Amino acid sequence: MNLKIEHIDRLSQGKKSWIQIGSRWVPHHLYQYEKIKYEHALKYKYLEITKKDRVNLINIWDKVCIAKWWHNLILIKDTESWIANILKDGFPIKSWETKEMKQMIKTYVI
Repeated sequence: MNLKIEHIDRLSQGKKSWIQIGSRWVPHHLYQYEKIKYEHALKYKYLEITKKDRVNLINIWDKVCIAKWWHNLILIKDTESWIANILKDGFPIKSWETKEMKQMIKTYVI
């Protein structure tokens, strides 16, 4: 399968990808505020979310990392306690304050 960003973008708009990578049971459609986070993630090669964000953004980001052969890096912020966690390929790495975690995640980005 030749997965491209164009296919993932179609999924994020709620359309068919034409290569059968989406599922009706797995949500992929992004709202406007989620698209801003998605564009930021494409630029900096890691996804930055809060615990209140929907799973749709994570589903899209998983597919982007597969298409571009990137590590699946997700910075999950807890806005109440200002603690952040890094997930690398689905496994937790560390848990510290948000500012320090942003600096640390840049060391993982290739």
